[in-house]
Amino acid sequence: MNLFRSEEHVKRWQLYARGAEDYIMPVTDWARVFSGPMFRNRLDPDYLDNVDAYLQKYHDDLHELGKASPLWQYPLIGALDVVALRRYSVVGNYSRYDDAVLNNLKDARNRIVAGIDSSAPSRENHLVWAAPGAGKTYLIQEIARSLGERCRYVEINLAKHEADEFTAALRSLPDDSTTPALCLIDECDAHADESWPYEILMPQLDVAVEGRAHVVFVLAGSSGFSLDGLKQRMAARRKGADVLSRIPEVNQFVIPAMSFGDRVLVVIAQLIKAAHDAGHAIYSIEKLGLYYAAVNSRLANARQLQEFSTRAIGRVTRGDDRVKYDDMFAAGDPENKRFWLNVASIAGDLINTYVRIET
Repeated sequence: MNLFRSEEHVKRWQLYARGAEDYIMPVTDWARVFSGPMFRNRLDPDYLDNVDAYLQKYHDDLHELGKASPLWQYPLIGALDVVALRRYSVVGNYSRYDDAVLNNLKDARNRIVAGIDSSAPSRENHLVWAAPGAGKTYLIQEIARSLGERCRYVEINLAKHEADEFTAALRSLPDDSTTPALCLIDECDAHADESWPYEILMPQLDVAVEGRAHVVFVLAGSSGFSLDGLKQRMAARRKGADVLSRIPEVNQFVIPAMSFGDRVLVVIAQLIKAAHDAGHAIYSIEKLGLYYAAVNSRLANARQLQEFSTRAIGRVTRGDDRVKYDDMFAAGDPENKRFWLNVASIAGDLINTYVRIET
């Protein structure tokens, strides 16, 4: 085990891998986990007789601490019989597994939509902090897509613009109060050493209250390791405090990091989408294949997972409405056998059993 001064310190480690985020905890929390019977009772003569109960206690301890090791999450998939994707939808194709996260993000979505529908001359600005890979951009895109022609969507990535480009992008917003617009300012914490970003942005956050236009702004960032950390960094910048004063407290929210359950949902959704695009109806996925894709650290971003899903669907036998574990691999890929051997002893019940998918 490696010890670090803080979460920020560990994320600056040259060997840090995002796939290890599920394991980042204070030493005191790890001490609690390792003091459990799964580790403490290893020399007991009846250890193997009680290992299932010890493993459950290990899972419970991690869950209480908000952490869960993906490699040990096969019981979650083992317990799945039917997944109704609509049940987990926040908006459109953006889904979350945990009920608390799902409902908090639905509330945030509703506040954004209410700002679009409101005719009152008030500031409908929002601030979101999101863990890397949590899908902050995709969430706002799906909200905009759900609104259809009710508003215009403008997406500006501050990290990709210099001052003149940023000014021009903001000028592309509607210039009359009767045309609602949803504007995402992504990477709102970029250009931290320069003064122009918030000097240019701050007056724009007042356009709705001044009656110059009907614009709902969503500022999104990932720095600071929390919403408070992001706000502190923004407040320390020139005009940063003025920008924050124009975002109501109720409109500030967090998108938590993706849990293992979230990764399972994303894998299912991508496979179903790839099948739909290929004109291939898929109604079930072998649990071992779903488990492999969900724990695979090489499928960490949307593009990688999309390409993986397209290739997997391309290997499905014509006329079959199932995605099998073997469909996840090219013929002769040694990864197929390696993964199976690694998990067969603990997740063997996932082999040749399927999750039925309802869209």
